[in-house]
Amino acid sequence: MPSECPGNIRDQDVRNAGGAPPPWATAGLRRVTIPAAIAVVLVTVVGVGLALPGKSAAVIVVAATATLVAAGGTAFIFIRGPSIGPDIAALLTVGFAGVALAGLLPNTPGFVMVYVAMAALGMRAPPIPAIMAGLAVLAAMNLAALLAGVLSVSDLVSQDVGAAFVFAVGAFTRSARIAQDQARVAQARAEDLLTQLRASQAAQAEAAALTERARLAREIHDILAHALSGLILALDTMELLGRQAETGAGTMERMMEQVSRGQRIARDGLTDTRRAIAALRGDELPGPALLDRLVRDATAATGVRATLRVTGPERPLPPEVGLALYRTAQEALTNTAKYAGQGADAELRLAYEQDAVELVIEDSRSADPPDTTAGLTFGGYGLTGMRERAELLGGSLTAGPTGPGFAVRLRLPAPTTTALPDSPAHGLASGLAP
Repeated sequence: MPSECPGNIRDQDVRNAGGAPPPWATAGLRRVTIPAAIAVVLVTVVGVGLALPGKSAAVIVVAATATLVAAGGTAFIFIRGPSIGPDIAALLTVGFAGVALAGLLPNTPGFVMVYVAMAALGMRAPPIPAIMAGLAVLAAMNLAALLAGVLSVSDLVSQDVGAAFVFAVGAFTRSARIAQDQARVAQARAEDLLTQLRASQAAQAEAAALTERARLAREIHDILAHALSGLILALDTMELLGRQAETGAGTMERMMEQVSRGQRIARDGLTDTRRAIAALRGDELPGPALLDRLVRDATAATGVRATLRVTGPERPLPPEVGLALYRTAQEALTNTAKYAGQGADAELRLAYEQDAVELVIEDSRSADPPDTTAGLTFGGYGLTGMRERAELLGGSLTAGPTGPGFAVRLRLPAPTTTALPDSPAHGLASGLAP
């Protein structure tokens, strides 16, 4: 019995999308339908051949022709590639040939070819064309039976029910095979999407690791650069004092002050390092509440006269925003002490706005300092790290000379609606501030 042929756009999509064999080309189905079709054709040929002796020449010619047409149409379905129009035409030919055999030789198995055509139409053609072609074959079979007058009404109804049944079986087989192929395509697509998802997750994990590495690099630089720069300044001062030609009690006292400063800077650096490690574990982060202490420590350790001015209603900020403010102030004060030296003035202005927070660190130098523009622009890793930190938070950081000094301006988005209520970082910072 012929197998089915997909004939609508959805069937074509199934073949194209998943690469799965269409229902009519399924090897398992062909192994069943081809032997069945050959058996039906042989039975029909033998039955018709046994009934022909004694018939008129016209009946013999018509019956033989119809048998050959039915056999040729059945073979055509299997030999030729699937195509809806030629397939329906071939099956209509097989059905009409079966109708002719049933009308001429009612007691032979010729009518079986009608059932073959009905089943094949259900299996190979889309529903609407298959139903229309099946109704044409069924009407022709009823007309031939009525003209021959060999079937009663009940027999005719039974014959129609049988034909409709085999048509339904063919249509069900076709639908089942299409559904199976669509399920196979859907499974292949799901597996492909799962593979893409896993690749995306791996890429996200790698990006997260790189981001965390960058954060670690910034934290390590910010802490160590601040502490080590203070220590270098203290040691340089001690060296200058030690190289003086005359060393008296006053010189020794100043050297001891520098030793005390270096010790304090080292202790503060160790404390900041521990705090940073705790922050990397998810604990509290330093924020704006520690800026006042940072200003006092910088003034005591480096001799830079630093002040802090806060404007706008203060409010809790997200931990990462507060940390960026603190690190930027720390880096800017370190640069001021490094390039402007003792006696320089530095002003920190922290402004709380409605949807943002802005920190400006501006220094003014009383003496004529050396050209330090290259060291304080984005060529240095410190301010580069600050700029990267700001951009990751959706903000910006600019720096440049202001005539008598240098200014660093950090602006970060901090909408009031997204501020963390009473964040742990703010609470801890407030508790640590003297």
